[in-house]
Amino acid sequence: MFPLDDTIVAVSSPAGVSARAIVRLSGPDALKLADGVFLGASGPLIASNGFRAFDGRAVITATGIELPARVYVFLAPRSYTRQDVVEFHIPGSPTAATAMVSALLSAGAREAQGGEFTARAFFSGRIDLSAAEAVADMIDAADQIRLRSASAALGGWLQRLCRRAAATLTDALATVEASIDLAEENIALEPPREFARRLDGVARRLLRLADRAGELPETADRPRVVLAGRPNVGKSSLLNALSGTDRAIVSALAGTTRDVLTASIALPNGSTAILQDAAGLASPNDPLAAAADQAARAAVASADAIVFVVDLSEADSGTDVEFLRQARGANQRCPCLVVGNKADLLDSHVATAAMARLSSVLESAGIHSPRQLPLIVSATAGDGLDDLRRAIADCLHLSTDRPGQAMGLHQRQRRCVQAAAEASRRAAELLAPAGDVSDVAEMAAVELRAGLNELGQISGQIVTEDVLGRIFSRFCVGK
Repeated sequence: MFPLDDTIVAVSSPAGVSARAIVRLSGPDALKLADGVFLGASGPLIASNGFRAFDGRAVITATGIELPARVYVFLAPRSYTRQDVVEFHIPGSPTAATAMVSALLSAGAREAQGGEFTARAFFSGRIDLSAAEAVADMIDAADQIRLRSASAALGGWLQRLCRRAAATLTDALATVEASIDLAEENIALEPPREFARRLDGVARRLLRLADRAGELPETADRPRVVLAGRPNVGKSSLLNALSGTDRAIVSALAGTTRDVLTASIALPNGSTAILQDAAGLASPNDPLAAAADQAARAAVASADAIVFVVDLSEADSGTDVEFLRQARGANQRCPCLVVGNKADLLDSHVATAAMARLSSVLESAGIHSPRQLPLIVSATAGDGLDDLRRAIADCLHLSTDRPGQAMGLHQRQRRCVQAAAEASRRAAELLAPAGDVSDVAEMAAVELRAGLNELGQISGQIVTEDVLGRIFSRFCVGK
């Protein structure tokens, strides 16, 4: 999938202007190619002992550009890729970084594919597959929860757990296979129930992990929450209040929002989401209003959660119920929160009574909210906004109050953990009632190999090329 014997180059710093840009080389000719563009007082890099920083100038002959540069040299096998690695740290101009990459490509390097540096670390045995996935998770982390989880995985918690489980399964498999090969030797083996007890313990630990660990996304996309409702119910005010920005224009004139506006909002426990303010759902009477209504309905249809906003100061809720029914029809899979806004315009008892009436109307119409009563908020006064944030986090399953909050698994990893647990459990069930290991050895061996195969797919010891392709396709170039 990735060639491993040539020298690759890429810009390894984020896109855009910054204080510093990083251009990275890895491969057998990394030092030689770097010497072609670097002039330092300490002499050629290829003669250095490595693991040092060298100050000098990067000279790009084709363009006549000279840049101050600091070069870091890491020699094989004690580098990230276990190959010779050179990093150029230069002024953070994208143009300069691109020019340096072009010069190194002309000298014989190959432009790295997305994730190729980390792929070389994996294929060389520097890291296992769970750590490689954690690198991408750390780069993609959009909030503190994902960053903590990625950091824990990169630190090796999943690798260690799988290694311990695999060791138990391997020991059991060795004994089971020995009972087949040495059946006529009359060698005393450990009682089957002892193996069953240990294998059952492995199954319980793996299933507990699968249950407790959070869900890691396959991409860097954050969940999208759409504010929906009639025009002028305060959706734009809510967007501004929840995001702490003036992203949306707030006006008493209905229909001010014509496009779908987006802002990031902070949720409890360090998680984040994308909040979208769509145009008010209405019966459009001109082409512009029709386009705005279509964009709003498209946003609702693709949302991960809907916050349907109603105006508490208006007594008639019939139109709200109809538009809520339409919103739920456009997206039946996602959770929906009903929020009564403008509570500051009403006495608290009146606002509560208004929401109770609306809740009754919704229930009679067959539209149920996840909560017993819709939430009461005031975007202007800030009342109820913390409750709304918690409700959004809950319905998106972003709460991390339970133990194991620093642990996260991708769907593929979770499936492998569960499958390994089930295989271990089946082997334990075969062994527990057996009088002798050899009585169920062949069937138990099948289950134990299946469990080891699943654990190997997490560590990368047993993994197909298409799975590797999907994993490393998540990486950006230069990582």
